[in-house]
Amino acid sequence: MSTSAQLSPPAAPAAALAAPGTAPGTAPGTAPGTAPARRTAAGLPALHLAAAVGNADWHLTAPLLGVLATALHTDLATVTAAIGAYSLGQGLALPLWGRLSDRFGPRRALRWGLAVAALSAAVAAVAGDPRLWVAARAACGAGFAAVAPCAGLYHDALGAFADRRRAYARMMTLTSAVAVGAPLLAGLAARFTSWRAVFAVVALLAAVLARHTRALPPTATPSPVRTRGPRPRSLRLRSPRPLRLLRSRGLWVLAGLGVAEGLVLLGVPALLAPTLTAVGAGDRAGLLVTVVYGASVCAGSVAVRRLPGPGRPRVLLAAGGAAGLLATVLLAVRPAVPVVFAAAVLLGLAWGPLHTTLQTWAPRLLAPGARGTAASVLAMSGVLACAAGVALAAPLVERGALTVLFGALGGFAAVLTALLAGAARHLTK
Repeated sequence: MSTSAQLSPPAAPAAALAAPGTAPGTAPGTAPGTAPARRTAAGLPALHLAAAVGNADWHLTAPLLGVLATALHTDLATVTAAIGAYSLGQGLALPLWGRLSDRFGPRRALRWGLAVAALSAAVAAVAGDPRLWVAARAACGAGFAAVAPCAGLYHDALGAFADRRRAYARMMTLTSAVAVGAPLLAGLAARFTSWRAVFAVVALLAAVLARHTRALPPTATPSPVRTRGPRPRSLRLRSPRPLRLLRSRGLWVLAGLGVAEGLVLLGVPALLAPTLTAVGAGDRAGLLVTVVYGASVCAGSVAVRRLPGPGRPRVLLAAGGAAGLLATVLLAVRPAVPVVFAAAVLLGLAWGPLHTTLQTWAPRLLAPGARGTAASVLAMSGVLACAAGVALAAPLVERGALTVLFGALGGFAAVLTALLAGAARHLTK
């Protein structure tokens, strides 16, 4: 949290009573920098570590496929199915965690999710049957899905856009660095110890982080300043009913943005390594392009975090959308090895400004009592759209129809950019 947004203790009550200075989305009678906001900021490292462990767990399976197939006495297709099962479990569990975080508070939801992840990772570490192992991986993805809506609620409680943006960018920097390092460390651990130790470490870290969620406030809504007189009956924000949410225009805007973002900024990077294989490059090129993409995501997130002042959210959205569109157009025009690496850089740089800005503003498209649901809908749409897009694209990559594939994805990139332009007025209000 920036020092400019913090208030000294004597100034806090006076500033809290000033309604014109209240940040958008802040409860009446509060101001950015009050004690609840400072406590939220102090507890964010535990939340960011939970996001990092969840992202590491997402990337652990790919480098262990051969070892797992041999150890579990099954074929490669069975253990590869765990990647899809993990994504499916995560995508389907996101709305549940969103509703639970709105209903019971993000701290409880995060603790429950990490407990599920810890138990599931422990089962995966000791499983001897491949079907049990795949089921445990799906359950682990469902458990770590609790991080997304809880992160949305806690970051939303910081108040000022600049504070929310920097905190999200800090989390993106950590998770992108973990995404690069986790597969390498998993491969080394499997080689010198055992693949079971990898999942045992995930279980241990998730259990420890579940205990350390006490550093976070139980709710993400700043507490009102105490005043003399009768106390209000209740200041708890009620979560709207599901049917009312389904009729909300903001919910469908979030779903549309999530689908477009998932296809472009999640789906296209997932296709870079198979594209290199299709054009005749070796396996090392596929590993290298993954590292280049992760490093670009990290660089883009650091740049967004260091932007001075509140910045211009519309400019960030436009820059991210344009970079994703350019990457898909280049891949459609000439899917060669240098172009694939250039697209990896563009897509990585696009992730920081676009995804960070979307996550910063997405919860505010719905009512205060449904902002956990808002964050979960955006994440769920992206994850499921990515999984479906990659599955549909695999036959085209195998046949070498790369121009058709990336031309279609370029169309989705154009749609994403257009959606961002239309939604920018609502996202930046």
